[in-house]
Amino acid sequence: MPERGEAAVGGKFLRLGAGETLARGIAFLATVYLARRLGAQAYGLIMVATAILLYATAIVESGIDTLGVHDVARDPGRLPELLPGYLGVRLLVALGLLAAIVGAGLVVFPQPDGAILALYALVLLPVSLGTRWAHLGLERSGTASLGRVVAEALAALVIVTAIHGPGDVVRAPLAPLLGEAAGAFLLLRLLPRGSDRMRLVLRLEPAAALLRRSWPVVAHTLLGLLIFNSDFFFLRGYHDAATVGYYAVAYTLVSFFLNLGSAYTLSLLPALTRLREHPEREAGLYQGAMAQVFAGALPIAMGGSLLAGALVQLVFGGSYAPAGAPLRILLWCIPVGLLRSVAHSALIARGRQDQLLLSVAWAAGINLILNFALIPRWGMTGAAIATVGTETVRSALALRYCGRGGLRFPSLRRFWRVLLAGGLMGGILALAGIGPLWLAIPVGGLVYLLGLYLLGGLSFRRGALPVLTV
Repeated sequence: MPERGEAAVGGKFLRLGAGETLARGIAFLATVYLARRLGAQAYGLIMVATAILLYATAIVESGIDTLGVHDVARDPGRLPELLPGYLGVRLLVALGLLAAIVGAGLVVFPQPDGAILALYALVLLPVSLGTRWAHLGLERSGTASLGRVVAEALAALVIVTAIHGPGDVVRAPLAPLLGEAAGAFLLLRLLPRGSDRMRLVLRLEPAAALLRRSWPVVAHTLLGLLIFNSDFFFLRGYHDAATVGYYAVAYTLVSFFLNLGSAYTLSLLPALTRLREHPEREAGLYQGAMAQVFAGALPIAMGGSLLAGALVQLVFGGSYAPAGAPLRILLWCIPVGLLRSVAHSALIARGRQDQLLLSVAWAAGINLILNFALIPRWGMTGAAIATVGTETVRSALALRYCGRGGLRFPSLRRFWRVLLAGGLMGGILALAGIGPLWLAIPVGGLVYLLGLYLLGGLSFRRGALPVLTV
């Protein structure tokens, strides 16, 4: 049976995860609409601009979206003190980056690429005022999810009403700008009494102390983004914008599940932070979380790889059929990436941002080598192989650092039920043939759950949700 700590984290994740699922579902549907309306060529241009903007967003967040959860969880009473300084730092950074990106977009970049990038850069202002980290640190996961749902819903509404064809591509940046602004305003208003009446203050000494702590996290995020989207730049350099669009569609499906996994690990971080003084309970929670994310991720990767081609055409249309090949490979990033996310939460809870930085630095170097070697010749397939290989190395390094600190990887005996149930699902889908997706997906899911139940990895209790017992 799961430990009480695992059950508590699971409950928080259900609240956060339900909101994240809804928000990501809305964002996913909006992306499908956008890709269909714009076509691969224009959609590829947008993905290059947003890939660039992700680096600026990571710098603006200044590591606070992670460290802020940790700091508030350790001492919730410090929130009124932390909030003005943390947001002040982020707003100052956002203003500087906004000026630089708008200038570069209008002067250096070709058009309309530069104009699109300059418009997207405006989203840095509401991002800098985001307080989701504060709500998560207070374990108000439902409130944090509400902000995300509002942001994605408004962005989707703007996309549906403003984008009707490739000629509307310059309107696309309005969606994240308005959505993030609405979400940031709502979460500011929902802060605990007293915190929502603060004034932004930039004190040099606390700001310098924060940046000394956060720079490894920021560097880790930037290098992680290099791993995440450097393949877009390589594909754009060696191939055309349509190829970027196909590959981005495949990654959109994978990112949906990776983002849900990130929500789980954010739910895990406060609990791991509080358990630092209780090594046995900390290790139990860590190992239980590893087993549970693997149990959730394996069937998605295995079933998705069998259904990838049909799935892409159903969701994005026949014109995006080339995205099926890289999707089959990229789906295996999900189990690998979620195991790594649990290890990252444990390292952050212990204040080992330096080890995070080392692991991602090695992985980023390997990723560039693999991209140079594989993408010019094999295009999207080479990019997908490079991504999965890099994620595997990155995860192995993070798990090794956790093991050195006493948080060992769970015994392989905790995974045999999941592996057998996943193998049973994959075998039945392969033997029966793919068939229509409306039938294949629920049948595969039911076979997996039934196999897990019969093997003792899933329990049911009257009046309660099913519980993983892996």
